[in-house]
Amino acid sequence: MKKYTILIASIAALGGLLFGFDTAVIAGTLQYIKPILLLNDAQLGFVVAATSIGCIPGALFAGNLSDKYGRKKMMIITSLLYIIAAVGSGICNSFSELVIYRITGGIAIGMASTLAPIYISEIAPSYVRGRLGMLQQLAIVLGILISYLSNYLIVNSSFSFLNEHNYWRYMLGAAALPSVLFFILLLLVPESPRWLIAKGKMLPAKKIFDRIYNEGQADRQIVLVSASINSETKKNLKEIFSPKYRTIVLIGIFFAAFAQLTGINIIFYYAPLIFEKTKMGGSVLFQTMLTGIANLVFTLLAFPLIDKVGRKKLLLYGSFIMGLCMVILGCFFLFNKLENYFILALIFIYIGGFACSWGAVLWVYVAEIFPNSIRGNATSVAVFGNWVSNTIVTLTFPIMLSHLGGAYTFFTYGIINLLLILFVKKFIFETKGVELEKIESYYS
Repeated sequence: MKKYTILIASIAALGGLLFGFDTAVIAGTLQYIKPILLLNDAQLGFVVAATSIGCIPGALFAGNLSDKYGRKKMMIITSLLYIIAAVGSGICNSFSELVIYRITGGIAIGMASTLAPIYISEIAPSYVRGRLGMLQQLAIVLGILISYLSNYLIVNSSFSFLNEHNYWRYMLGAAALPSVLFFILLLLVPESPRWLIAKGKMLPAKKIFDRIYNEGQADRQIVLVSASINSETKKNLKEIFSPKYRTIVLIGIFFAAFAQLTGINIIFYYAPLIFEKTKMGGSVLFQTMLTGIANLVFTLLAFPLIDKVGRKKLLLYGSFIMGLCMVILGCFFLFNKLENYFILALIFIYIGGFACSWGAVLWVYVAEIFPNSIRGNATSVAVFGNWVSNTIVTLTFPIMLSHLGGAYTFFTYGIINLLLILFVKKFIFETKGVELEKIESYYS
């Protein structure tokens, strides 16, 4: 694999770093925002969920817009939205302003979560597509960890201009720096060669394939991609639900939505709240940062597995591990054994199970299972399903925790994870090492 291919895939994946940062950074700000902006519990929950709400239209329309205007142009627009959201969140002075900027950031995240997987899948050779596709998840994980680290450092800094009244501003505004870097680096990447071929621009597509593939393979890719694109015209959002594509589109939607029903973001969004409930003592921000480190370590372990073990086996093993951890965690809450560091270990194992399975596979799989004619719109719809599910989980978790208690809340997510084993066995097919243009034959 050429270094150039890794470089442009890594730049595209930086949108995922901002995705992870912006979604997780809110966890450290809640205790400061609530009294300063005079928020009630419902408003606080809406501030957290605002980003997920913005992700829904961002994800839904990004694929169609990128089919019209190009993957690169839309990623550049995404980076500008990230900058606006970061700066605005840091200087806002009211609940409504904060929600508006959080929604703006959510639109950027929804777009990035659609565009980066599409772009990476379209520039990646088949034998490393899984690992390159996982750069998106690695970037998300790094973004989450950096947000936790940033929050911890801001609160524990000795700078005189930092205090309990403005911690949250610097926490939210910190995303502006990587957002500007993302914008600058995107100017250096080429357009997707598959998109260029779809637009009849063979010469620039050939030049990009020459830089991505070894000598002689670029011509083969031009022929293979051209044959696939010429055989069918691009489909609009309505047409992707035609009988020919309905099954694979529904699999993509449910797969992406179920990735959120594993409950992973109740850990990342509400980690401080969970650790306060466990009564283990110590700094909840430090314990939260440890979950980010665990997420990174296990994501790195998943890199060699996705193209070796395969997507389906990882999903099966991961669902079992996560389900078991959630059930055991529920038992600790049920019997009020909360002053126990084994709970922290369980959360780490649960995160590891997700990072090596659904976390590793999600962004790879939703971008690779659709044919060229529907990839942009179908990926958008699948990621739309992911963010709708994310919003539901984000809004309902605090309510479940308050009314059902920790035990039955975690039992619920444990059962969901175990049921996902049945879904994976029946509907998920293996795609490791298969050319994008040949995957359609697996389900047609």
